[in-house]
Amino acid sequence: MIRKTFLAALALMAGSTALHAQSSAYTPDLKQFTKVWTSDQGDGTYKNPVVNADFPDIDLLRVGDTYYMMTTSMYHFPGATILKSYDLVNWEFCANPLQKIDDNDAYNLLNGKHHYSQGQWATSLTYHDGRFYLYFICYGRNGVDNTQQILLTTDDPEGSWKMAKMADHYYDSGWLFDDGENGDGNLYVACGIGDIWVNQLDASTLTKKDAKRVLSLGNGLEGCRMYHIGDYYYIYATYGGTEGSQTIFRSKKPMGPYEEHEGRIFANQHIHQGALVQTQTGEWWTIIFKDAGPIGRIPYLEPVKWVDGWPILGNNGIDVTKGGKAYPKPNVGKDYPVTHIDSNDPFVSPVLGKQWQWNHNWVEDAWSLTERPGYLRLYTASVTDDLNYARNSLTQRIQGYNANDVTSSANANSFGLVKMDISGMQEGDVAGLSVFQNPYSFIAVKVVEGKKMLYSERCTFDSQTLVKAETKTGKELTSDIVYLKAVVNFSNNSCRYLYSLDGKTWTTWGCTMQMRYTLDYFVGQRFYLFNYATKALGGHVDFDWFSTEQNFSEEEYYSPERLAEMAQVTPSPKADPSQLFPRTLEGFSPDIYQRGTAKVMSVSGGSVINFTPGDNGFGGWTYRGGVDLSDYRYLVVKLVRKPTAATYVRIYGKDNYWAAPYEYKVTSKECVIDLQAMQTTLGQPLDPSAIYMVGFQSTGASAVYISDVFLSHDGVTDATAIGSPSSSCSTPSTLYTTSGIPVEHPVGGVTIMRSPAGAKKVVSGE
Repeated sequence: MIRKTFLAALALMAGSTALHAQSSAYTPDLKQFTKVWTSDQGDGTYKNPVVNADFPDIDLLRVGDTYYMMTTSMYHFPGATILKSYDLVNWEFCANPLQKIDDNDAYNLLNGKHHYSQGQWATSLTYHDGRFYLYFICYGRNGVDNTQQILLTTDDPEGSWKMAKMADHYYDSGWLFDDGENGDGNLYVACGIGDIWVNQLDASTLTKKDAKRVLSLGNGLEGCRMYHIGDYYYIYATYGGTEGSQTIFRSKKPMGPYEEHEGRIFANQHIHQGALVQTQTGEWWTIIFKDAGPIGRIPYLEPVKWVDGWPILGNNGIDVTKGGKAYPKPNVGKDYPVTHIDSNDPFVSPVLGKQWQWNHNWVEDAWSLTERPGYLRLYTASVTDDLNYARNSLTQRIQGYNANDVTSSANANSFGLVKMDISGMQEGDVAGLSVFQNPYSFIAVKVVEGKKMLYSERCTFDSQTLVKAETKTGKELTSDIVYLKAVVNFSNNSCRYLYSLDGKTWTTWGCTMQMRYTLDYFVGQRFYLFNYATKALGGHVDFDWFSTEQNFSEEEYYSPERLAEMAQVTPSPKADPSQLFPRTLEGFSPDIYQRGTAKVMSVSGGSVINFTPGDNGFGGWTYRGGVDLSDYRYLVVKLVRKPTAATYVRIYGKDNYWAAPYEYKVTSKECVIDLQAMQTTLGQPLDPSAIYMVGFQSTGASAVYISDVFLSHDGVTDATAIGSPSSSCSTPSTLYTTSGIPVEHPVGGVTIMRSPAGAKKVVSGE
């Protein structure tokens, strides 16, 4: 309870919702995490893998001194995971830019539909003229249903990404903006499977100008990356899926003809499908993944030398660190500290760590980190008896910690531990901890006839049909607190479970499992935190923390100061209202979602934005870090004429297009929006002290002509400067930030108690 008391005190001192980055520093007298993987040997050498977890289908690039590794996350959201490094050896999370995919039954795990083994994969990561580009195909079931071609763009990979859908289909593509000294300025896209095509695109409009099949070799040839190095264009690709053979082709012209390197440059080691990169000092390296069994597909770093215009990988095609040998790290001009991929989480931050993803699209109002600060609250979001369809299951990759010592010693074990408060569970609810692939298993608590019982399952997905191989029901739990532990050993691919009532004395119990890697899910083993209903919705559980240590307590690993740092928030900046809604092409984003268009028309007295969104698209103004609009009562939107198609003004309290927004249907040429009375489409209050996007959503069937957008105290007059709210707004209102922090704001005539974002209960008064 010490930590929770401390967090409550912290909440009274903090501001609003913009977050500081979490530091990896620890107080010296506290325990250090032992279950962290690093390939850095601390003496200028490294050992493979550079990351010991499932990060496949790699693309790689350097921008300045920072290296970015693009990987596949399939049906997990937010996804399209990007890692970053400064030396190619020490990696950490950078971003999960893909928030959600279209709101359909399969991506929402509804009506017996799902997208297991589908979703985002083999993404191209490119940088051009100050912008990052991510392009990928999201396959639906059977490779045809709901298949989409998605492009994400940003000027800051750790900031907001714009999402648009493209008309053209480029399988396993590699993008090349041909801007080098000898480049022609076009964009080339190499893609395909078996038959490889090169497509020529206009680099500005991304429209296709030409296409040509340049290779027809079969053997599952795929995973293309395209480069212009010296006098040659190269297509770096892989044969045979999991056969594990990397190859390369070259040509003096981007559209071919291409010749192949003699023999496969990395053959028969199950190491394949990656990318090339050059360091600041001129060295060349590649990161490609290894098919490593149940842990998944893990990244390997290999040196590259050039001989007669051909790259030679590793030790003439052999992994340079095979057998656990160390190898000199890349020369990037300076030394950088050791880092690791995050896994532990005390759930004190009001946002999820980047290690976490949801299984398929999440349900926005069925979870919270702020309703009970210091805990992850999961409400039941599905009525099912199948974990595959348990919506809002929170998941992270299972990391290996002893890849070079394939023994069955305790050092080879990976652990997942949770402390769970089960007091909010209802009849039929099942909540707990799972190790998930095919088969999956879990240890949980199930409410049976009012009693909270230990419960375990082991299930397989046989041709997409669930088969419960084993179920166990254990003792009744009379305490509201239970500790659950999963023990995963990748040396013998075993999984077992334990439980505890005090976090110190553990009892082995539940279904054991022999793990494997199957294409039914197409990802490595993952930890799942879940809570689903078999009877009716309404119950919840609170996860106090998650750890990958063998034994864990917050007091041993986190000081109050460290927890404060992780939970720290700062106020969103006050903004000059005259700068918030510029009617310029530089200030207005027409394609925040879907590819829209915008033109600025000069008229007497000012300018008008002629905005046509893409199909059901969204465009408007974005604010990095959020802006505080709480000093103003109204937002006024004026249009030249009422749109002929259904159009909505949307306001977002999160930096995420897929979050639930406030929505105002446009029914006339003028919209007057009460900022102090906004509720999201889920019926939750939207706090005006942290606004991230304001704009227009429409079917795209007609243009929206925007003549003015301004803040106002009275709904009529433009507020031209920051100042105190008008005297008509004099009654105080209690607002809560996303950290559960009470903040006083003047609101006219009524006292409103607003719960934190994601909260279930809203109390309104007077």
